[in-house]
Amino acid sequence: MAGFALYPAIDLRRGRCVRLEKGMAERETVYGEDPAAVAAGFAEAGAEWIHVVDLDAAFGDGSNRPLIRTLAATPGVRVQTGGGLRTEADLEEVLDAGAARAVIGTAAIENPELVRAAVRRWGADRIAVGLDARGRRPAARGWVQESGTDLFDLAKALVDSGVRTIIHTDIERDGMMMGPNLDLSAELAAHAGAEVIVSGGMRGIQDVRAVAAAAREGRGIAGAIMGRAIYEGAVDVAEALRAAR
Repeated sequence: MAGFALYPAIDLRRGRCVRLEKGMAERETVYGEDPAAVAAGFAEAGAEWIHVVDLDAAFGDGSNRPLIRTLAATPGVRVQTGGGLRTEADLEEVLDAGAARAVIGTAAIENPELVRAAVRRWGADRIAVGLDARGRRPAARGWVQESGTDLFDLAKALVDSGVRTIIHTDIERDGMMMGPNLDLSAELAAHAGAEVIVSGGMRGIQDVRAVAAAAREGRGIAGAIMGRAIYEGAVDVAEALRAAR
């Protein structure tokens, strides 16, 4: 991954564009009935990447795979997608559908061999691991189960198996617009030797500038995911993308 990238986010639930607070399904806000139009708007604003999460698949309640195929065909952008990718067949489906990168979450904790096999088959550029945690306590299965492992130890083991990109989500900040846990993300990058994409809590331009500065300072930050701040109108996507560059 070259440089720093800002990833506008699209979280899919029942075919709609939503955001959750702290990953809780019962705390959902619907922001759009047409995710394809949202993706096109991000592309028009200058986004090079879009981060797409299939919440239905993450919760084991269906999937939005056909819609992900549509989003991956959005001209001018690459799609990074995760949520419910727990087998090699799942990964093959989304990558063959046009996703540029697949994000393994729960399976990275429960089935590390899948991660190793995926990196061997598709390469580290197309496979990322999503580590979602409360502090240093990783969570899985739509964030409802804590793994009992240490975040830093888990990340180091995954990097040793070939992973290069980790998406670190601070669950307590996700969807809360209280600022990212940048120091913990940078510490994770240093400990594991990974490129870390920051997720959770991004509020606006000040946070975009902070994570971009951390990237320039060599702290292992490769990008940031921004969702609710965009949908709530706290930040203009085009302006945020300019700040990220």
